[in-house]
Amino acid sequence: MNDRLQTNEKGFVLISAMLFLIILTTIGILATNMTTVELQISANDRITREDFYNQEMGLTIAKINYQDWMTSEFVKDSTTAAYFPESGTLSTDANGNGIDDRSEITNSAGEVIAIYKARKIDSPAAIISTWEDADKFGSAANHPANQIPVLEHKTDASKVPGSGYGAGNVLRRYALTAYSPRNDRNVILQEGLIRAFPQ
Repeated sequence: MNDRLQTNEKGFVLISAMLFLIILTTIGILATNMTTVELQISANDRITREDFYNQEMGLTIAKINYQDWMTSEFVKDSTTAAYFPESGTLSTDANGNGIDDRSEITNSAGEVIAIYKARKIDSPAAIISTWEDADKFGSAANHPANQIPVLEHKTDASKVPGSGYGAGNVLRRYALTAYSPRNDRNVILQEGLIRAFPQ
């Protein structure tokens, strides 16, 4: 009888199997981590898009409800820093957050998702220091509604090419700013409006 000894005593198969398992485990851990990171990125992207759409809706509602802020007092105010909502109008603050409810946009659950401010565009632009939430931005100068372009508020309509208005009209410029009241939302949208008035 011829007995043959195994020549496989150096452990090559065992070491190869262990290395293969370590490589598979490392790939699995990396795949799990990458999936987690991708989920975080997509969640952040979804939140940013949702916030953008909320602020866009805020601008749209501000334009639809222009009669709330473009009152005759607001239009005829001789100060270049006429704005809405004015300070001291918190009689319409039913939710108690310190901001006039007329400038707040809520979702179906009643959560405030957007705040809009309206003001005159003027040169030089005055910093409005009495916004109800100016302290949220560190100072009034940092408030998004104070970051507006420098343009003349009133312009003879006939001097604006393509306006379609003659010399008997004047164009007035206004800025709408929409932003979220939440600290973890960073989308701020602004839109300029021009309205023609007879001289």
